Amino acid sequence: MKIENIILLTLPIFALLVLLSISDISELEFFDEQESIALSQTKQNLIRDDSTKFTSNNDELEAEFDNYDKIYQEEHAAFKNKIENQWGEFKDSSETQWISYVDQGNVRRLVDFETGDVSVDLLFEAGKSVSRKNKRQLEKELFSLLNTTEFDAFQADEVSQRVEARLPSNFRMIQRGSPSDRRLFSINDLTSVHFNYSGIVKVSGKTKHTVHSDVLKAKVSNKKILRFALSVEQSSLEKASRYADTVSLASQKQKIPTALIYAIMESESSFNPLAKSHVPAYGLMQIVPRSAGKDATKHLYGKAKILAPSYLYSTDNNINVGSAYLHVLYYKYMHKVTDPQSRIYCAIAAYNTGASNVARAFIKKKNFNKAVKQINKLTPDQVYQKLIKSLPFRETRRYVKKVAANMKKYQVDQG
Repeated sequence: MKIENIILLTLPIFALLVLLSISDISELEFFDEQESIALSQTKQNLIRDDSTKFTSNNDELEAEFDNYDKIYQEEHAAFKNKIENQWGEFKDSSETQWISYVDQGNVRRLVDFETGDVSVDLLFEAGKSVSRKNKRQLEKELFSLLNTTEFDAFQADEVSQRVEARLPSNFRMIQRGSPSDRRLFSINDLTSVHFNYSGIVKVSGKTKHTVHSDVLKAKVSNKKILRFALSVEQSSLEKASRYADTVSLASQKQKIPTALIYAIMESESSFNPLAKSHVPAYGLMQIVPRSAGKDATKHLYGKAKILAPSYLYSTDNNINVGSAYLHVLYYKYMHKVTDPQSRIYCAIAAYNTGASNVARAFIKKKNFNKAVKQINKLTPDQVYQKLIKSLPFRETRRYVKKVAANMKKYQVDQG
């Protein structure tokens, strides 16, 4: 389904939120100690009887998370050391850039999903001139890159592959998946890549993309770099349209507006399906397994699970988990905020920094339940202004502004 159709059919940003029934809210509300007094004696007995089991399961989950984190850090450090020895530097994937090393690490591929810049670098001996073989190799690598699927990219991710291989088979709470065969790019009718010896590459298709060739000095003294680079321009709406069907289904299931889901995706990753931060956070909606992943999987599966890279690099899974986390934030942690728009603003901030830090913007304390009284005294615009001025971290203040601005691109024009 095209993004234009999704946008035209999408309800106004808060209409979906108003439609939530009272029964839905009651099912999702969590209770504190005072509210638990209202439980029947039978329910309290069940909770008491099950407390030992709950503690045991939680301890086991935390132990598995500790092991998972240890495996990731070890494999990432080993890979970084290998690449630094080979290239004299280490360039890693980020929220908006996907970087991959192939051909035993001798070829580095970079895609910037924010700017559209694409490059393929080949290490070669500094004392030698660029050969026809070098050029043909880069032609092949560039053509391969432009046809790479999300599954291909995951298979080329050495750290993720080694992490997955090391995850113990007795991890009871691990959830694995498989990235899709969706291509990273939408270059129509791509047929070939040809180097002409004036230093320009032509990428054949319905349109021709000019690719520039450069020879650069490497960070290691005995190497040089042959680089092919081009730009693949796509608007945010074009990039968003690739995920329209999944976003639409997630929006309906989680009662979260499509505009908010798209805005979070753009703000988090610029629609980079292989986004990764040092935390680590994964994929389009930058899911952190130990925080957002726990809350979202508890909502989706009835219990918290550890989400493996293969699960979070599946774009459908990533969108579903991110949307589920927005649901938890909006309908659970923020449910006492009475105005839907104010609640949206708080949920956006919490997606980036957590509910306790949102509370600090209003009462200087990490207690969102106490902050609610102050929030409910303010208009939505006053809540927004308070967040962008008083949130404890500059990154989150900018994040709220960015998501709020991005939402407007995906909302229905009611004028």
